[in-house]
Amino acid sequence: MVTKAPSKNGKPKNGKPRIQLAEAFAKAQPGRLVRASYDAAGSGSEYANIWTNTDSFSADAANSRAVRERLVQRSRFENNSNGFAAGINSRWADDCIGTGPTLRMQTSSENFNRMVEREFKEWAKEIHLRRKLWTLAHAFGQDGEGMGAMRLNRGLRHSVKLDLVLFETEQCQTPSLGFGEENKIDGIKFDQYGNPVYYDILNNHPGDELSIPFSLTPERVPARFIAHWYKIRRPGQHRGIPENTSTLNVGAAGRRFREAVVAAAENVADYSLLLKTTLDPDTIDAVDPMSTIDIQKRMMVALPAGYEVTQPDAGQPAATYETFVDSIIGEMARPRQMPFIMAKGDASNANFASGKLDHIGYYNTLTIDRADCNDMVLDVPVFNTWFDLAVVAFGWLGGDPTKISDAAKAHVWDWPKHQVADIKSEAAANQTRLMTGQTSLPELYSDAGKDYQDKTISLAAATGITPEQVKQLDILRNMPAHAINQAAAVLGIATPSAEPNEPADEPEEDDDDE
Repeated sequence: MVTKAPSKNGKPKNGKPRIQLAEAFAKAQPGRLVRASYDAAGSGSEYANIWTNTDSFSADAANSRAVRERLVQRSRFENNSNGFAAGINSRWADDCIGTGPTLRMQTSSENFNRMVEREFKEWAKEIHLRRKLWTLAHAFGQDGEGMGAMRLNRGLRHSVKLDLVLFETEQCQTPSLGFGEENKIDGIKFDQYGNPVYYDILNNHPGDELSIPFSLTPERVPARFIAHWYKIRRPGQHRGIPENTSTLNVGAAGRRFREAVVAAAENVADYSLLLKTTLDPDTIDAVDPMSTIDIQKRMMVALPAGYEVTQPDAGQPAATYETFVDSIIGEMARPRQMPFIMAKGDASNANFASGKLDHIGYYNTLTIDRADCNDMVLDVPVFNTWFDLAVVAFGWLGGDPTKISDAAKAHVWDWPKHQVADIKSEAAANQTRLMTGQTSLPELYSDAGKDYQDKTISLAAATGITPEQVKQLDILRNMPAHAINQAAAVLGIATPSAEPNEPADEPEEDDDDE
């Protein structure tokens, strides 16, 4: 069914019908083809050199072992040679890991939750889990991937003899990888859905001088025992590349510019004075070109006749050096979304408002990276492996981890809070959110990397009341004044009465005349 446009005097309101316009256009442009394109898709010679290294490789093929090895080696060299690059990577690891995440169990049994959290905290402290997480984060930025394996360690004092052993990316490789081997890349074997099945781990680092000769037969470690933290930027990507890959050449250019500035300054400083003349050589004293004369300090020197003294022009790129360095730092920090003032370590030229705005995107990036750490390191393999062994070691829930449901493992990780500059404004905003029901104290404590339940227990012990009463008082404390009585009634708490020494209101007298 064709719907015609409303007409007036037999003609469509919007002009000719579409079919008539199409026919008219075809007749007016016989044989003309319409081609769409993009400037960047052109094949001209102007930008030919820029696109020379483009390719159509898959994610894993583009990140082959040879490519990754070169990028990792150059990234390490850059971090060891460039103070700003090293500072950016270390600062990001500091901000991401901080003092480390805290386990908070989420089962229905508070006593079981406290018991598991206590044992995990003691175990994590003994194996230095926080320090290892920082090292993984640093390797994640510098090498592109932080890696470790869960190993039995009989030397631990804790009842759970489990340890997280870290290794560098070079140790995860398959020396005898066959060409075109299905569902396998260098170091990792996958199932048909792209999920890792096992990792090939060399017993020693290939660059370790003390391990020569070493075995080229890798150990096959099941994927559930491997921590592999890397950024997945492309579908089908299974190995990471350094976070500063796009800016590796920037640091080298910065050092070249610095050396050029220093060399120019040295050249100027090497020549104290210059003698020049525009007179005819026959009318002046003879002086050999490019010859030098020693000058004593604080002495008056007679110049050859016909010459005048000038000083070298200091017009070298020192004036633009700081601007260039700032540009370099900003570009190096950009892949991490790190604000310039943090990357440079200098906030002298920043204002308070811009500083707060610059940190929003950076904190969002940190939150995402922490979530990746939860998925790739903390949940699997660390917590799952530790919990199964703890069930056996302590006899929890029957002592058989194969018969325990996922509900018994329910947990979250409380990360340290991102630091803010305006604490007063943040406190006022949190108070408003509490009073309007947009958040709760457990959520605020979790955002700050703390456990609200621990706070109620400690406060109850200090004040001599029960944890439930502490929670009730917290609820009333953060209620609007007009809602306190109603909330107290719901909680079954008596509302405050008048003070004993406060005189009662006297009845009003009748003003009616008798």
